[in-house]
Amino acid sequence: MHWTHRTAALAFAVGLIAGCREAAVAPALDPALSLAGDRQVERLRVDVTAWEDLSTTIPLELVTPASASNIGPGSAIIMTIPDEGRFGCTANFIWASGGRRYLGAAGHCFLPADRAATHGAGADYDASGVAVIVCVENCEGNFRTNQITGTWVSLGKVAYARQTVDGEDVGNDFGVVEIPKQVRDFIRLELPVWGGPNGVETLELGDYACHYGHGLVTGEVFVTKARVGVGGGSDDDAWMGDFAGAFGDSGSPLIGCVNDGAGSFAGTGAIGVLTHLGLGLDESTGEHGTIFGTTVARAIEMGREAGLKLSLVLP
Repeated sequence: MHWTHRTAALAFAVGLIAGCREAAVAPALDPALSLAGDRQVERLRVDVTAWEDLSTTIPLELVTPASASNIGPGSAIIMTIPDEGRFGCTANFIWASGGRRYLGAAGHCFLPADRAATHGAGADYDASGVAVIVCVENCEGNFRTNQITGTWVSLGKVAYARQTVDGEDVGNDFGVVEIPKQVRDFIRLELPVWGGPNGVETLELGDYACHYGHGLVTGEVFVTKARVGVGGGSDDDAWMGDFAGAFGDSGSPLIGCVNDGAGSFAGTGAIGVLTHLGLGLDESTGEHGTIFGTTVARAIEMGREAGLKLSLVLP
């Protein structure tokens, strides 16, 4: 994917509809940074290694339908990566391959910052030691403060993760973790607040879209975890738009949404996975920023590197 050759037109489109600020380009990149054309972008997982842990993790054999009703789009997830730390992200959709079910996120949620992928070209990381947990009850406080709260269950192995191809992150960022059979009957397929997805769609210039994520609250950035934004366009691999985002939103599900004319929105088709924020913005003001992500079609294509034949599981 050659995002470098396409970003200028899409960035101009977003500027027209949202007045986006131009991001500064640094001569050297941190391992957590990448370039999207003339924009420097940053991955949006949040480091929770030093946070106070007030959570409870339930053994799988003790999980009940009531406590495990919240494994699905928009769930808070935490990854413990050996020798790297603990990181918080947001789950996107439920995926199927064969008889197995998977919870999706951004690929960089499951990988050390300086590694590319678990499978495929340039694969350089064995994710078998990565432990993933998902919040299933009393989850609203997570990532709002520097505490981990609620009730969590352990997920299975990381089946696939990638965050770069030849140094290009945007449109190459996706991963899935297996959902154990013990909790599969309690999967939630719909997004909180918005509902959907009812299929797959493409983000066009000026389209409304909605996402639900656990981005950190800094200042008065977010009133709610459910947010509406405006698309700046997309291609086969990546999308971009004017959306509010922060660390912890990585992996969030982005879906199309329609306005009923009275200020209420309802979710439509799945667009993709939220992965990156364009830098050079004042992140403390609560203003929207340019957000980038991976499309559903690209995510499915990427999963083939691990022998997965992924499809969305729809409500």
